[in-house]
Amino acid sequence: MNETTELKKAVESTETLLFSGSPITAEKIEGRGGAFLVTSVDKGEVFSRELFSEDHKMFESAAKDFALNRILPIHKELNVFNKELSIEIFKEMGELGFLGVDAPEEFAGLGLDKTTSCIVADRLSEGRSASIMVTASAHTGIASLPIIWYGNKAQKEKYLTKMATGEYMACYSLTEPGAGSDALSGKTTATLSEDGKHYLLNGQKIYVTNGGWADVCVTFANVEGKYTAFILDKDCDGWVVGAEEKKMGIKGSSTTTFFFENCKVPVENVLGKVGQGGPIAFNVLYVGRYKLGVTTAAGSKYTLNAALDYANEREQFSRPISEFGMIQNKFANMIVRAWEADSVNYMTSGSIDAQLENCDKSAGDYYVNVQKAIEDHGVEASICKILGSDALAYNVDEGVQILGGAGFIEEYGMAGMYRDERINRIFEGTNEINRTIISGYTLKKAIMEEMPLRDLILDRSENWIPVINISDDEPLKREAEVVEFTRSAMAFTLNELILKYGQDLKNEQWLLEPFADLVISLSIMDTCFKRYNQLEAGKHKDEVREVFLLSITDQLDIVKNRSIDILGYLDSIENNTEKLDTFNSWLIKLNYSSDRIHLKKAVVSSLFKYNKYYLD
Repeated sequence: MNETTELKKAVESTETLLFSGSPITAEKIEGRGGAFLVTSVDKGEVFSRELFSEDHKMFESAAKDFALNRILPIHKELNVFNKELSIEIFKEMGELGFLGVDAPEEFAGLGLDKTTSCIVADRLSEGRSASIMVTASAHTGIASLPIIWYGNKAQKEKYLTKMATGEYMACYSLTEPGAGSDALSGKTTATLSEDGKHYLLNGQKIYVTNGGWADVCVTFANVEGKYTAFILDKDCDGWVVGAEEKKMGIKGSSTTTFFFENCKVPVENVLGKVGQGGPIAFNVLYVGRYKLGVTTAAGSKYTLNAALDYANEREQFSRPISEFGMIQNKFANMIVRAWEADSVNYMTSGSIDAQLENCDKSAGDYYVNVQKAIEDHGVEASICKILGSDALAYNVDEGVQILGGAGFIEEYGMAGMYRDERINRIFEGTNEINRTIISGYTLKKAIMEEMPLRDLILDRSENWIPVINISDDEPLKREAEVVEFTRSAMAFTLNELILKYGQDLKNEQWLLEPFADLVISLSIMDTCFKRYNQLEAGKHKDEVREVFLLSITDQLDIVKNRSIDILGYLDSIENNTEKLDTFNSWLIKLNYSSDRIHLKKAVVSSLFKYNKYYLD
């Protein structure tokens, strides 16, 4: 696998735990990307759907109404290739403002916060059309954001005003036949014409979502070796659109190849500056990642609901199959995975919004600050993408199993969900690339002291389970200790990896992957504990509690396995057992156990009360 430019940037010039840069104090952590790495469970808060404002709820209601009343009744027609109907729905989304949530009001948008943007994507997903969501998400995210962030006023007036309303559909073309994860190795070139009025683009772009339907395209080419972004429109001669790809899933969306054959692009259509293509190409991907986390988490919920509906109706041995323990076990796991992904998604959007809360939208550097805030949450964005896509993959696979033979039959719909799901672990950077980003950016935050990880490592060196400011009578005091044990295990493992490999750690993918899983588990534990702890006492908190306890149990198993893998490997190199002995000694002191089967039964009991995903 090729390294991404992001990963190179994340670990650039790091050799050992020789911290440099401007230290960040504990008082400045909240609202920063990576805060979960160092902020104990008795400090700080997280955003969650329970904290939605009235404005959030208004947009949630509008998007859900459109999804259930407009998209859902025709979702089967949208899930096969139907250009006319897809564009009709797309334009209706634009008329209702769903395509302009992120666009400035000055250019026909709404200029709302990142959480609202996530809520709209979340609820539109209830229409059960992965294809139309891919169409809309590509347009509002990776295709629109480059122009919102980097476009000049003339470009925004010409393109963005029509993109925000749905009059224009846009696409983003980055990938080339020989350049996927290593995007900057692309061969497409742009040469200035003799009269200086146009750039002539030559090359090929593949897997372009919305490619066959788009009026506008953001693309990239090398100008004398300088990677540069361009805006194309249908007036550009030499922009040749290939045939629609025959895909495994998301068959209702458009995916094509572009051929640039002396494609004439006016010089005024350079996006940003010549040579600025790298940042433009990659910065928008962070948004694509956490937004994909939102749509896939939503998909994992309606997949669960569809499987439950079938299980309640399908009888074997004179009773519904939903009454069998092995089937109920699947539903318990499905609930937990969906809830974990949902929790981290809104923690992320809320943290970004908090960082931008006091920024002046009319200031000339506003979108510079937006990009900084989003890039600062690069670890969270990748975690959202992995958690959501993995949750959907798990739930769809178990959905097929619950339906049995019917799951393999097109008529029942689960087979289509199974195919549609598979692309999500490839979109927006493969889950493997995103794991390298999580590890690399965590390393960067430590080395550059963007988070006080050095202090954490030092503070926890003698005590992995510090005193937590939670009453001994609090039922979740033991779970708080599990979270802090995990935080300490992550810090200990990070330190050992840096001491062993320094800068070369970026090449150790056998270790980067399990370390990324450690970080992911910590983010789940920390976020879900704080989300639960913030809830008002009552029925909802009681129902969340049993899901949270099951989540902690599952994640601790992952922490044990990944830590043993990494530390055991490091010990074997040094021909001793020191690191594993340290980990195991603290694991023994933690002495945490739980009754997983009773927890799963409790989760299923709550599920059966509502007969649908019940934690929203």
